[in-house]
Amino acid sequence: MLQEKYNRRIFDEGTEQAIQTFSHLRSNVLSPVGITKGDNVLILNPDSVSLVEWLNQQATDVMIGMTNEYSSENDNIISLLPEIKKETIENIKTTFNIIISLGELVETPTVLKKMLSPEGRLVYALSQKDRLSGFTRKLLAEAGFNDILSYRVSPDYLYTTEIFSEDYKGGGAGDYLLIAR
Repeated sequence: MLQEKYNRRIFDEGTEQAIQTFSHLRSNVLSPVGITKGDNVLILNPDSVSLVEWLNQQATDVMIGMTNEYSSENDNIISLLPEIKKETIENIKTTFNIIISLGELVETPTVLKKMLSPEGRLVYALSQKDRLSGFTRKLLAEAGFNDILSYRVSPDYLYTTEIFSEDYKGGGAGDYLLIAR
């Protein structure tokens, strides 16, 4: 279990970076996506080893899509995931039924749509403080995504403990999870 695998390391290092990189809570934000065996997943510029390992346990095939900057600046994460396929985004030639971008707009929905299978889902988890969710919804609509599910995740997308439909009045503040088809 991932929790036991990394708890000692988090405790020994005692840093915020260790928590972000190794916490088993990082996968909570993706629970509404319903990732299962049979899924072919692309995760863009991940900042969490435990999240990628969780995806690898859930899906049949997982690939890390990287920008050039990410591949040169995140050797610590890349080296801890030797069994996961990695490729720069511009060199990816296959399609996926789930593409995940957490925390930032790594690439536009129009570009990512070309990498999605016909019934594929594009998933963004975005910080509300960066006010990216409204902008991302507009980009998704412009790219032809007609079915966009929105969730509020609390306290944030990094360490989600509660997930609410966007129209739930008691949901309060939180970050956004967008799932587009």
